[in-house]
Amino acid sequence: MRAPAAETPEASPAPPAGPPPRRRFGFARRLIGPVLSPVANYARRYLQASVEHELRQAQAHLNILSADLHATQARLDHTQSLLHLVLQQQQVATATLQTLSAQLSHVQNRGDQAYGELARLPGLFGPRFDELEIKARPLIHYDAESTAIRMRDGYILAPTALPTFVTMLANATSRGLEPGTGDVLRRLVQPGMVVADVGANIGLLTLIMAWAAGPSGKVIAFEPEAIPRANLEKMRHLNGLSWVEVRDQAVGAQAGQLTFHVSDIIGHSSLYALPETEGSREIQVEVVRLDDVAPAKRMDVVKIDVEGAELDVLAGMSGLIAKNKDLAIVAEFGPEHLGRVGQTPAQWFKAFADAGFKAYIIDETTGAAEPTNAKAAAKVVSANIAFVRAGGDAEKRLLAR
Repeated sequence: MRAPAAETPEASPAPPAGPPPRRRFGFARRLIGPVLSPVANYARRYLQASVEHELRQAQAHLNILSADLHATQARLDHTQSLLHLVLQQQQVATATLQTLSAQLSHVQNRGDQAYGELARLPGLFGPRFDELEIKARPLIHYDAESTAIRMRDGYILAPTALPTFVTMLANATSRGLEPGTGDVLRRLVQPGMVVADVGANIGLLTLIMAWAAGPSGKVIAFEPEAIPRANLEKMRHLNGLSWVEVRDQAVGAQAGQLTFHVSDIIGHSSLYALPETEGSREIQVEVVRLDDVAPAKRMDVVKIDVEGAELDVLAGMSGLIAKNKDLAIVAEFGPEHLGRVGQTPAQWFKAFADAGFKAYIIDETTGAAEPTNAKAAAKVVSANIAFVRAGGDAEKRLLAR
């Protein structure tokens, strides 16, 4: 039998759903809105006013800062303009300073030149004043036979009986008739040296060499002709040259007695015969060799003026040439004299070259010495030639002006 179906209890009805939340809140808003709305508006205005106040203050600060920035920018622009102007002025000032510096340098150079010129004035005018002072002195009638003439290094005595010769000396400069040779001898002769003046005449060059050698030196002056030798002796005494020895001998290749031809023209006398056109007389003189008379075989400088007999003197001093390695010789060269004694310029120069000497011709105006040879020297009428050993001290003194 089918069991009776169980009865299903009837479900309880669901409670009715309440109103949605929004509806509930809407009702609340409607209820309290009128109350809270003024409060909210007040709060909003209050808060908004505070923020707006802060914003206004911030804006004011920003405006101030902006004004400051504009002012600062203006100052920077002004400063930049000033700096640019200063830079331009500095550039102008630099250019001006450079110009001034160049001008000052130029002025300084001109000043240095002017100072140099001023410094030279004593050297330029001093000798001229000395020359005027010397040449302004009158001729002195020393004694019945001689006239004293003031030269740079002292008094020279000349025969009064030879007025042309006296006039030549009076009209010459204070450096004498052979000024360049005198300058050369001043350079060659040093204090304490032993010097020979062969053919001294009245002693124009003897005086120069005497003061160059000084009292500690020795000067031997050879003059066989009586009248020039007498004036040479007076010159020695008047100037106080006690270290000068005057000899009445001629100098040659061999010792002995030879005929000496005395010219009517002072300074032209010679051991060799003179031209027929030139008046002369003959005397006997003693001839010596320099090798035999040099003190202690020493000789530093020899001046030779013997009118064509130079090679004879050279031959008589071979020992001195060998012993005195720095010997210097100053000899008169005259092609006319050489022709008269049968020699050529080539032979004359070769004799000195064979003895180890180098030849320099002397400029009588300037005192300069230039290398020379037979071909070049043969073109002159007369000249003084300096002979020195190449590379020696005498050559250095000769060329040191």
